[in-house]
Amino acid sequence: MRQDIPYVYSNDAKLRISIINKYWKPRNKFVQNLLKKRDYPKKNNFSGFKLIGYHSFVEPEDRKEKFKPQATLIDVKFAFNTDYQPRKLGRPQILLQNASSHDFKSEVFAHVEKGQDIFLLAYSPNYRAPIIELIISDYLFSIMLDDINLGKHVQLLDICLKSEDQPFPNHLVSARSNKNFETTIPHELSFKDGWDGKGVFVGKVFNQSSISLEEFQQMAGYDYVLEQTKKNYFDPDHHEHLKKHWSFDEYLQRQRDMYSKPLGP
Repeated sequence: MRQDIPYVYSNDAKLRISIINKYWKPRNKFVQNLLKKRDYPKKNNFSGFKLIGYHSFVEPEDRKEKFKPQATLIDVKFAFNTDYQPRKLGRPQILLQNASSHDFKSEVFAHVEKGQDIFLLAYSPNYRAPIIELIISDYLFSIMLDDINLGKHVQLLDICLKSEDQPFPNHLVSARSNKNFETTIPHELSFKDGWDGKGVFVGKVFNQSSISLEEFQQMAGYDYVLEQTKKNYFDPDHHEHLKKHWSFDEYLQRQRDMYSKPLGP
């Protein structure tokens, strides 16, 4: 006989975001200036980061221990409510920005400490999907660039979201988790606003770690670059053009190169 899965609800939600670097000519002036300061050769082109996914997060038993990547990555669902009524919105898009481009005097950042790397989710009645911004310091960005040179191309950012930290009193964050033996695994994050659909939510980045593509494949259970290459190569709008220039194996190797080159010489 099937037993119902026990759920645990919390007003404190934790989320892990995975992103990966890719290469092209850097257009963002902040990235160009940072690479110039760090004496990276112009021939190495860094484009920034591409979203892989949103995952559950499990804390270590010893809270004093530095957070480490968990053994597996489990996708997290998002639920949105406007005026406490369910609302259908697509998968959040993501932007990565440096902190120096933001005015932290805004009411939205009232609970944010100076120098804090933050997560910002926003949506409005006209959005098909919410937008997530990761606003990180130049210091953290430099660490991420160094990790890439060490072969750790996937960046994992851990986010903490609390209802008490939200900029508006009628904006609430909650998490529904599956209770599996002794581990509580986040399953769904809910964002509720009592307004007219203009939701704004803030979270704090409290840990960053980096792993290689091989480590990510072991954790996630799939080869990210391979799956992305299949989508691109066999896309009906691009397949005829691509197959004239490369076989699938050749195109796959080109894609692996784009995701695995170091920035330095």
